[in-house]
Amino acid sequence: MIVELATIAACTGAQGLTTVEPSACLPQETDYTFMWWADGFRGRDAQGRWLRCVQTGRYALALDAVTAQIGHLGAVPDALPYPEAAAQDNGPVLRLPPADLDLTITVDGTTYRCVRAGPPTQHSGPRLIESGRLVQRADLTDLAFEDDRGNRLDVEARLEQIAWPDRLTLLLEARPGLEPLRAGNTFGRAGGGYGFDGTNDLEETPSADLQPEQLTLALGVYVPEGPPATRAYPWLVCANGNEWADGHYGLALINNVPTGFANIGGGRENAHQARAGEPLRGEQWHHLALTYDGADLRLYVDGEQRGSAHAGKARVPAGGGLTIGRRGDNSGDGYRFRGVLDAIRLYGHALTAEEVRALYSTPEAQPTEGLVREWGFDPDGAEFPTRPSADWRGASMELRLTAGEETLADRVALTADDPWTRETPRRVAVSLAPGLPATPAAANCTVEATSLPDSAACPVEYDAARDWFRVDLDGIEPVGSGNDVLERVKLTVANPEAEERAVRLLFDKSQSGFRVRGLAVPTGLVPMLRDADGDPTGIPVQISKNWHRQEDRELAYQGLWLHAFSLLRIPARSRVELEFTLAYAHWGGVASASHAQLCLIGWGSNQLWDESALGCWGESICFEPDQAQAECLICDVRPVMVHAMGRDEPVQWSWTNNVGGGDFFRYFDADGQRRFPRRMRTAYLSQGPNLTEVLYAGESDDGKLVHRVTVSLYRTDDIVRGVYRLRLDAREATGFSRFVVCQIGADTYSYTGERRMALGNEDGLVREWEAQWGGDTYRTEPLECVGRVPWVSLHEAVSRDAAKAGAWANRGLVIRRWEARLGGKPARPHIAEYGPKARGADTSVIDVVLPPGVTRLEPGDHVEATIEHLVLPQFARDYYGPNANLRAALAHSENTWRMVHREAVGNDLQVEVQEGALERLRPTLVRAAGGTRAAFAIAGGLGHAPVTISGLTSCRGPLLEQRSPDGVWRVVDDSVHGRDFWETGFDPASRTWRITYTLPLDSPNDGRVARDFRFTVAP
Repeated sequence: MIVELATIAACTGAQGLTTVEPSACLPQETDYTFMWWADGFRGRDAQGRWLRCVQTGRYALALDAVTAQIGHLGAVPDALPYPEAAAQDNGPVLRLPPADLDLTITVDGTTYRCVRAGPPTQHSGPRLIESGRLVQRADLTDLAFEDDRGNRLDVEARLEQIAWPDRLTLLLEARPGLEPLRAGNTFGRAGGGYGFDGTNDLEETPSADLQPEQLTLALGVYVPEGPPATRAYPWLVCANGNEWADGHYGLALINNVPTGFANIGGGRENAHQARAGEPLRGEQWHHLALTYDGADLRLYVDGEQRGSAHAGKARVPAGGGLTIGRRGDNSGDGYRFRGVLDAIRLYGHALTAEEVRALYSTPEAQPTEGLVREWGFDPDGAEFPTRPSADWRGASMELRLTAGEETLADRVALTADDPWTRETPRRVAVSLAPGLPATPAAANCTVEATSLPDSAACPVEYDAARDWFRVDLDGIEPVGSGNDVLERVKLTVANPEAEERAVRLLFDKSQSGFRVRGLAVPTGLVPMLRDADGDPTGIPVQISKNWHRQEDRELAYQGLWLHAFSLLRIPARSRVELEFTLAYAHWGGVASASHAQLCLIGWGSNQLWDESALGCWGESICFEPDQAQAECLICDVRPVMVHAMGRDEPVQWSWTNNVGGGDFFRYFDADGQRRFPRRMRTAYLSQGPNLTEVLYAGESDDGKLVHRVTVSLYRTDDIVRGVYRLRLDAREATGFSRFVVCQIGADTYSYTGERRMALGNEDGLVREWEAQWGGDTYRTEPLECVGRVPWVSLHEAVSRDAAKAGAWANRGLVIRRWEARLGGKPARPHIAEYGPKARGADTSVIDVVLPPGVTRLEPGDHVEATIEHLVLPQFARDYYGPNANLRAALAHSENTWRMVHREAVGNDLQVEVQEGALERLRPTLVRAAGGTRAAFAIAGGLGHAPVTISGLTSCRGPLLEQRSPDGVWRVVDDSVHGRDFWETGFDPASRTWRITYTLPLDSPNDGRVARDFRFTVAP
């Protein structure tokens, strides 16, 4: 139920409320959530269950994605802090008792009960909608409902779960399903049509009238949602065997895109095709027409020409027959069609564009001149614009959940005068805090939002089922221009109740709301909450987004949107004023860093995918912890501030070519079997805009190895640098046939290939060699990384697709830190070239491997390392960014190992702390002295470097100063829109803040310079 804000505002108002600081509304230590697959996306437990787990700081549940039953549900006592909870095993969830979830729909007096959920397919099954620190949102689609005798109800239903730290909502949504597709006479576009279910077809014997020299083949086609009947592409009509046969013509769907074929005679060299640009939309009628006039092949979709091909000579007819619903030669699986065809007509000449348009708009008044064959099927059959579905009257639906001694239920019952149609889905929902006292809803709270600086009201709605306030961001006018753009919203949240309330906020922007042009939105967007003065508060804001869409399908939650979630704990009888800020490509005039969950609904797979971005010009490094698609953790990788992909001319500030692939802890057992990760939890510690930190923690699927990696990206003006902090621990003796600690380029995912590789250290080159692609074997013996800051360069890269336009990139890695015990003794890192066939193409990757002779890991063996992943412009002409030192280095050393050596040495930072304590070198972390101050010196650095000061007792009025060469302390201020260059985080466990800067450390000619800084914050 949606309640307009105006309705509830009258019940409250701000009179008599105390205005509090944002620090009074901060999250509690238990305000976090995780969602993961207990046995990994590829695994099952001993009972064959596919368990999707949720754990928060208060409760946990495990939902069986096959049976749609809750196997475990209850409170979690003694919850760990957020980062530590990420490394927990499944025990806290799987030790909880089961719950009983009963989903029923009653139609015409018969009750149908949910018996299972739909299996995973490209676009359905168990889907992940949103995931992050504060809320986990997912659903099960294609729920099956059956009565006591096993009869199935035609229904489209899904079960959605929304898990906040202290509130779980289960929502059932259903509507009458479409009539099952059946073979033979069925509904049509002009009278009755003919259905094809992937097993049936129609065949016409050879006849001269089926072989006109010039022709028009026209038909109505209805493509249902769901998988096609063939692994290849389905044929609607096919004459004379196949495309390479003389005299062939026909219509097929290639990835649902209409394609017309004609072989005018003379073998495969004379086979021509005309292809439309867009796929057909599912569950509606389309009209296709293919014409050949003796010179040109033309394809029309819904009356408009969408494709053509020039042949330039008369077609030579053949003597074969014609098939409808499959390919003529029936090869392979038959290339069979699943759907409905109607009003198939063959003319002995090419209709004009006007005649085709008329045939589409009024099929019942088709031209008869030149008509040589017609398949009308059932003239008296039923006509439907979409596949028929039932209208239920007097129906009801109920969701009932029993957990322990508590039963919750929600029911909707419709009268005979209120039909339940496909156009009006119905919902029921229950909310609870499992095993805990009920969390009061925030319905009596108020949220007011106005855009800045124009003070225009932003619509706010309260969603009672999900207990959140949705703030509509579509009408916001951006502030600034180009890359330096912000959206700002003044936010007032009030709680008139006598007790604290958790106010859940959804800041929502749809496709129409993105008004900034020239950027690749929504990549790179960073939302945050600031106080009334513009200081970042450290209150977490979760980022979820999507831009994927299947034009031929109706999919809930597909399309272009940005969702930013936050949770405010508003004290009793109080109000707080905040500013919601949305940063685009820059923060403080420099490319910002972001890390967000990217929804894949509309793309496929529908599991957890994260994308990090430098700036707002496309993805920079993508991660898939469950390895559902590419079988590796690092997927797409793209350079920044080089010319755009797919364009022959230079284009700036856009998507660049993918040079991706990479992995961690790639483990093959003694039998050569790949052991995938399981129970992969993701902790979003920081999502930007200065420094991202996201933790992926899990174990091998045999339980022998425990691992985690924290990935980071930071604000800078030159290149993409992924910083990876790794930890591996062996629980028990583990034999292996191959083990990779870290991999740049992945066995199973790589869209690039470097022709040369090099190993070196701070002193320069140790060895350079020509890469040897492919073979699925190691191309070099393990090479020990000797000296300080060992590095590997992968250069002279080329695309696997020679037709790709736009700038390319080289890659590299630098081992910043390494401490390991392997095979029971201390060990240094080693690297080796491996030559996989990745997605059908030979390439090479670099593996960080174990020393020669180590063939198994012993209990207590471990690796702890910090590795930088570099994505480098190949040529000076490609880079258009502002960093002059990078441009000069490229002019001197482009496309060579020297660019990686420069990074290894130049960013070999030395940090000396005078006040406070150095807790981590990379990314640099300094604990403040007295909770308010720090002083430190940094030597070295390229571009910008992140520095975080932690343990702060306040986040108000931070002041960073740098000592100039003349000894004068000067304030560091990068602001463009005011107070927009630092980042603030809050640690609920210690109740302290951290503030992160990224400091420009370039110096003339890449010289090594020491700089002094001091920091204070208001107590």
